[in-house]
Amino acid sequence: MSFVVRINYTEGQVMDKGIQDFISVISNTNFKIRSSLTNICEHVKTQVQEIAVRVNRSIVVFTPKESLFLGIDGSLSTEDPKSLLINQVDLFETLKIICNFSLYSFQNQIKNGFITLRGGHRVGLCGTAILNGNDIINISDISSINLRVAREVVGSSGKIFEKFGFDLGGTLVAGPPTSGKTTILRDIARKLSTTLLNGRLIKISVIDERCEIAAVYQGVPQKNIGLSDVMNGFPKADGIIRAVRTLSPQIVICDEVGTQEDAEAIKNSLNCGVGIVASIHARTGEEISRSKRIKNILNSGAIKRVILLENHVKPGTIKNMFEVENAIS
Repeated sequence: MSFVVRINYTEGQVMDKGIQDFISVISNTNFKIRSSLTNICEHVKTQVQEIAVRVNRSIVVFTPKESLFLGIDGSLSTEDPKSLLINQVDLFETLKIICNFSLYSFQNQIKNGFITLRGGHRVGLCGTAILNGNDIINISDISSINLRVAREVVGSSGKIFEKFGFDLGGTLVAGPPTSGKTTILRDIARKLSTTLLNGRLIKISVIDERCEIAAVYQGVPQKNIGLSDVMNGFPKADGIIRAVRTLSPQIVICDEVGTQEDAEAIKNSLNCGVGIVASIHARTGEEISRSKRIKNILNSGAIKRVILLENHVKPGTIKNMFEVENAIS
């Protein structure tokens, strides 16, 4: 006996959710920035992936197909109107809002270069590194802020389950940046952890080093990962080992593997009978076959299949699915 939790959204609900995500993100900007962004047409709001805010520059809004300059009235253009230049005061005011007016309490996230927002959205920070030896202890003089809208697509992993069923241990999701790898991993975690097989739930541990899969905010996952356990902010290799030792998962899910340490941890998890579902940067099957860092993962023996995604224009779209021996031949 088995069942899968499925949630179906109408087109109107999807659009409403897209606008809600956009509003959630821009609520973290100062009045000047927020006022202009609020006036963007609703259709574009549902498509926005990133918003780049740079000192002495115009704001750039990124959708899957275009990079658009923002005008003071909310208009968007492929040519820079330079009517809404952002100054350092705008950036600092925005940073204070992002940090709930307590930069000190967010210092650990600031030094890592990103902050997770309520709703699971993400802010990337650029500025001047303050070093203590070789360690970055803070970032000062923030020069740009990148607001990334986290889009949750329930059901995005459906084709993977149709082809391979629920035995997904040993799956590598590959694709270029912003191709939807994290979105796919999140949906896999949700479906696997809410499925009964022979009367038992599949135990899933998510190692969320970059705080993107579950998008934990103040201890609460902001994205639907079902009944998965989350090790938030743990380095992947260390997190995999800890999860295997303490949480007895059947499958571990993690984002952006590639180092030798990752390969060793994945191999150790296989030796303990724990499957892996992970993502990695790769644009083509040829890159997968030639890349040494990817071969380290494939040669661990823990990967059975590769899911290759399309580019940023079609985020979350599966381009190809193949077995490992075909991926590295």
